[in-house]
Amino acid sequence: MEAENNFRAGEVEARGALCVECLTAVAAGAGLMDRCGAALCRACAGEFYVACEGCGGLVARDEALSRPGGEDAALSCFECFGRADGDEDVPDDEELAALVAEFVALHEETKRLGARLDEIKDVLKRAARARPRVSNAVVLRGGDGAAGVRCGYTVRTSYDAEKLSAAERLVGTELFSTLFERKVAYTARRDGLEAFLSSDDEATADAREALRAAEQRSEVETVTVVAQKKKK
Repeated sequence: MEAENNFRAGEVEARGALCVECLTAVAAGAGLMDRCGAALCRACAGEFYVACEGCGGLVARDEALSRPGGEDAALSCFECFGRADGDEDVPDDEELAALVAEFVALHEETKRLGARLDEIKDVLKRAARARPRVSNAVVLRGGDGAAGVRCGYTVRTSYDAEKLSAAERLVGTELFSTLFERKVAYTARRDGLEAFLSSDDEATADAREALRAAEQRSEVETVTVVAQKKKK
């Protein structure tokens, strides 16, 4: 793509024609990409990025991770850093194929069993509602001395935030704090946060460092079944 008179900022896709660091146009073939596919000019890539030891992709220096071993320890991206070490027992291709086949079969069986369990639960709940409760529970048994099923009942209370705020003004903040615990959670607005953290404005440098220090990352592993490939 030519970065000349035909360049229109509004027509550019978010992760293509602009360097994500300095926001200057990157001509086709003249720039680089980070490991996630974001465009980088060569100047920013050299100053702010480093090659991951594992995959070789470019990762921001302030996001790169290293294992204990001093300042010269190799840097890795978040994904490669979380991969298994070389001494971990990893199945070979034959064992892997057998495990995958078994997992897929068990997954299907689990879905069938789960659906049947849900059906039975609904019927048992209806049966329990027709019987007297003891200590807020009903125990159903299949026979004398046989294992049974306990249907328990609990009451969960929630409070409307707007109405509770009005009540706080009547009760008073000090007393209210002894009656309720206030909890605050934060969810990042990714687009705005990434743009702010990539800024080079000196006036917000301390704020950017504080936000980076507050960030805690953890990798969540999930295993799901994928559909069989269709034969062409």
